[in-house]
Amino acid sequence: MDIINMTCAEIQTAVGFVYKILPVILNHTINDPDCEQSWYTEDRHLIADPSDPETLIDPVISVSSDHLVTSHCVDQLHHEIQCHSKGITHETIFRVFNDTDSSGGSTQTPDSHQFWWISALFFITVVFLLLICFLLRKRIFRYFLKAEKSNFQLSDSEIRDPESAVQKKLRSDESDSLNHSESEQINSSCPEDHPVITLNVIH
Repeated sequence: MDIINMTCAEIQTAVGFVYKILPVILNHTINDPDCEQSWYTEDRHLIADPSDPETLIDPVISVSSDHLVTSHCVDQLHHEIQCHSKGITHETIFRVFNDTDSSGGSTQTPDSHQFWWISALFFITVVFLLLICFLLRKRIFRYFLKAEKSNFQLSDSEIRDPESAVQKKLRSDESDSLNHSESEQINSSCPEDHPVITLNVIH
């Protein structure tokens, strides 16, 4: 058994993806009429027979005694030669790896490339937006401070440091809320005013 490793780019041609049989293997069998060739998928499903080139199974486009052509890049194909009179069986396994995936992929199609390009573009867009928000954070604070300018006056130091101004405003609001609550408690605890009695003294 021979195992041939290659990439989709190495076997891609204008007519399709070409899987070639090693010449050293063909030299011992091609002239023997008792030898038969066949091509299988990884799950041992027959897809092509050079003795019957008109009967082809997708993705096979064409087949001959020394090569097979497919419409797309298939990650694993099996070629088998059987010489019955000599009792010889030789198998060649073609393992093809996707150029963008070192672990190997089943096919290399335009759709897969388009998916990766869209994912990369989305990631770059998100990073760019986050960077803009980071750089403009002080301008955003200034915008909200100007909207609140009618409620309280800002000093020059607060303009330069809008973040501390917002915190100061929050502390002021909390203090006003506490004072208002204490005032209500004091008023509720005080008794009602007693009526004033006026006495007229007669001399």
